[in-house]
Amino acid sequence: MNVPLDNMSVALPLIVACAWGLLVLVAEMFSSGKRFTGIGWLTIVGLAVVGGLSYTTGITEVTFAGALALDGFASYFNLLLCGLAVLAVLMSIDYVPASGIVRGEYYPLLLFAVAGLLVMVAATDLIVMFLGLETMSMAVYVLAGVHKAKPRSNEASLKYFLMGAFASALLLYGIALLYTITGSTVLGDIATALQTNQYSAADRLVLDLALGLLLIGFGFKIAAVPFHLWTPDVYEGAPSSVTVFMATAVKAGAFAALIRTVPVALLPLLDNLTPLLWVAAAVTMTVGNFAALRQTSLKRMLAYSSIAHTGYLLVGLTAGTADASAAVLFYLTVYGVMNMGAFGVMIAVARRDEGCEEISHLAGLSRNHPMLAAAMTVCMLSLMGMPPLGGFIGKFYVFAAAVEAGYVGLVVIAVLNSVVSAVYYLGVVRAMYFESGGLELEGPRPYAAVAVGGAAIATVLLGVVPTPILGAASRALQAVVLGP
Repeated sequence: MNVPLDNMSVALPLIVACAWGLLVLVAEMFSSGKRFTGIGWLTIVGLAVVGGLSYTTGITEVTFAGALALDGFASYFNLLLCGLAVLAVLMSIDYVPASGIVRGEYYPLLLFAVAGLLVMVAATDLIVMFLGLETMSMAVYVLAGVHKAKPRSNEASLKYFLMGAFASALLLYGIALLYTITGSTVLGDIATALQTNQYSAADRLVLDLALGLLLIGFGFKIAAVPFHLWTPDVYEGAPSSVTVFMATAVKAGAFAALIRTVPVALLPLLDNLTPLLWVAAAVTMTVGNFAALRQTSLKRMLAYSSIAHTGYLLVGLTAGTADASAAVLFYLTVYGVMNMGAFGVMIAVARRDEGCEEISHLAGLSRNHPMLAAAMTVCMLSLMGMPPLGGFIGKFYVFAAAVEAGYVGLVVIAVLNSVVSAVYYLGVVRAMYFESGGLELEGPRPYAAVAVGGAAIATVLLGVVPTPILGAASRALQAVVLGP
């Protein structure tokens, strides 16, 4: 393989992310005292460097025989992933030591997970995309069980690993079947083969099986029904600072890989995929919302909420148009910041011995910490889809694109589900403002509070002035590269 050095800029963000992870690991070995504060800030600096290296102004570069591309699409998601990771690190600086998780590998694993996500969003070859997914997954499997003293954390790690291994095997088998029919794993070559070749009935059957296996693999990572069963248990058992990373950055990276693969590279087969995506969207949002209604645990409620939002995002993929895909990119951005805010409040007020995992633990929060309660209210209303917040604008663009594509029935189901979701989101607001009791709080954690404030402000701004981000999402899709 001939790899010109002048194209190494494509892989530079990935190389820096891995190298910085090793640097943080070594720095932690020689640190003492308030090590997690200093190591956390060193991690943030590394993420900022990676984000800066990922920024591209209309320049597209491809390297490693067309396996990796630094295009507008990869640049958009790299910046989003680094931003979400920075917020997750800010929430971790106080929370991790206070929770008794003094593990030197915590921040390096977070950086390695980000490196895997960067590979996923930049990959134009399915094998390379799979390697990125596995790199990310291995790091997150360990992070989910990083609190070794807690059986729930160990259980979460084991469940995530076992179910993730099965999903990865099915995804890899789907890639192999697709290779047998198209003769390539490069997305551009696959798209060309699907457009130009005439396949027999037997080949079409193998293609359909390959697509089904690909959807199963991606469906696990995005927590789509019926591949969602791991989500509530893993979200609840993992440390909250890991859960927020999984719920936002991991989901965004998985959707990025899915978008580059399905509505772009596999566009000739979209007619075959549309019925499956339609059913998956409808069932996922419905199951997620109605299961969330029954939850008293805040973490499990947000886990089912995450499943429901996967359904809303699948509405955009079902539509399959450029406008719908751009709306999905915008919605992923909004989804990331408003979930960061919601989980961040839980982290900011958590006690070491009891945490803050029940909705009842937030009772009376408005009297003790009115700013945190206000931020949580903004995030809950945005998740519900209340105008003029970012969640409403994101849903509006996704639903409008689906209506324009002719999927009125699916949009009606989505709107009705949004109405149902108001019950449990407003339940959190009611507990904070109209109920008494709750935990005797130790006081907000300053770094987590800063992250919460930033996420809440971003949620409002994305609703009031969505045009810049939506324009960037549209340009990112126009710049998608599928190979050399």
